[in-house]
Amino acid sequence: MLQPHHHRIVAYVLAGAILCALAVNYINRHYQPAKDFEQITAEAPRVPSPNPPPTPKPAQPTPNPGQPSPAPSPTPAPPKTFLLKVPFTSQAPTANWDELHNESCEEASAIMAYSYYQGETKPTLPPAFVEQEITKLTQWEENHFGYHLDINSQETAQMVREVYGLNAKILTNFSEDDIKTELNQNHLVLFPSNGKLLGNPNFRSPGPPYHMIVIKGYSSSQFITNDPGTRKGMNYPYSYTTLYNANGNFDHASHVVDLKDKNVIVVWPR
Repeated sequence: MLQPHHHRIVAYVLAGAILCALAVNYINRHYQPAKDFEQITAEAPRVPSPNPPPTPKPAQPTPNPGQPSPAPSPTPAPPKTFLLKVPFTSQAPTANWDELHNESCEEASAIMAYSYYQGETKPTLPPAFVEQEITKLTQWEENHFGYHLDINSQETAQMVREVYGLNAKILTNFSEDDIKTELNQNHLVLFPSNGKLLGNPNFRSPGPPYHMIVIKGYSSSQFITNDPGTRKGMNYPYSYTTLYNANGNFDHASHVVDLKDKNVIVVWPR
């Protein structure tokens, strides 16, 4: 038979056993083994990562509305002197100043331009060649216009284009700088005028009522021309004022130069 103190010992043991069982049950209910945690996280749905932010572009300078735009580079000024080496011919290369040759300044001017762009380097053109070309050009004029003694700027430009294959344009209301700009582009200027107003002392007085010359360069104060109206016309200088005052287009209706029709013929190669 157990003693009273033995009963107390047994009660203590039983109570301790019960407490241990309760502790184990609590742990099993509230904590998972490591392998079960890994399995749960593996099976859980993955939340996609957000797209990375775009790389910021470098900031562009903001124009200042109060600041003016940079000025364009200035156009270079033309040289103070300029000369194209255009070969010369008189409109009467054999000194035969008959009716045909008295009126052949347009043809002679066209021949000089053509020869220059053909690469002719001789300072003067052979008379036989010039005579041959004058005959060819006047025959072309007769076939296309029905006359040949006087042709105006538009007809001369057409002849230069169709017979010699050069470019030709009519420049109206021109300035001194316009002519210099064309020359500096290797463009020749055929200049129609009232020859009496040119004041060339080498002309037979009083000078031709209608005349055409070639402007091929300039100096600091004058334009340099090949003037076919005289055998002394190579490199002949005229002031711009003299040229401008004499400039005009031949008027077929009145048979005189219209000084109000200011124009020149610009010629260059194709």
